[in-house]
Amino acid sequence: MQHPQAYAWAMVLMVAMVLCSLAAMVFALGMRRYPGMLVWAAGGGVLSTGIFLMLMQETWPWVASILGANLCLVGGGVLTAVGLRQFLGRRVPWRVYAVLLVSLVCLAAWFTWVRFSVSARVLVFSLHMLPVYVDLMWVAWRAYRTGSPWPALLIAGCNVVSGVFTVGRGVVAVSGGLDAVPSVFIWEFAAYGAFVVGPPVVVVHTVGFLLLAGYRSTCEMRPRKAA
Repeated sequence: MQHPQAYAWAMVLMVAMVLCSLAAMVFALGMRRYPGMLVWAAGGGVLSTGIFLMLMQETWPWVASILGANLCLVGGGVLTAVGLRQFLGRRVPWRVYAVLLVSLVCLAAWFTWVRFSVSARVLVFSLHMLPVYVDLMWVAWRAYRTGSPWPALLIAGCNVVSGVFTVGRGVVAVSGGLDAVPSVFIWEFAAYGAFVVGPPVVVVHTVGFLLLAGYRSTCEMRPRKAA
């Protein structure tokens, strides 16, 4: 964590993620008939663990604070994507997700113990996290286009924002800006803005997912008209 303010925002993001995951889990326990909800909530918990491990990079071994953090962050995102797909009745591409995670572990380990490079590792993370955001966005958008209510748009929009900041951080990593971020606001925001926009994005994403479940429950409880 190169920027001191990013550390504070990461703490806020972790707390927001934990609270949102707990809210989703409570909701899911009351609606166990809906597949994917508990998986989605578990994804939030794994993401929170990843943020915590990332914050421990100065004190914990690299195998946990770097490799474990990267795996938990991308793996947590994968779990939320799996949960959303299961909730919407979509096919889950397990093999694609498995290849993504194996590739992340191998490359993150290479740029940690073989050819140490923070910038390369950040780029690797961005390149592996971006497909997860794209998948979430695409599934939510297709669901909206095929009849799901408007909260699906909240999920899609949140993942567009997250994807944009992931690309921005990757671009900064390629340019070497993580080592010495210039005093240009837009450049610095591209590098660390994901931590700033993260908490509201997480909250809105969670609200969108819970509203989808609420709409489904409401529709099921409505009395059907006799034919």
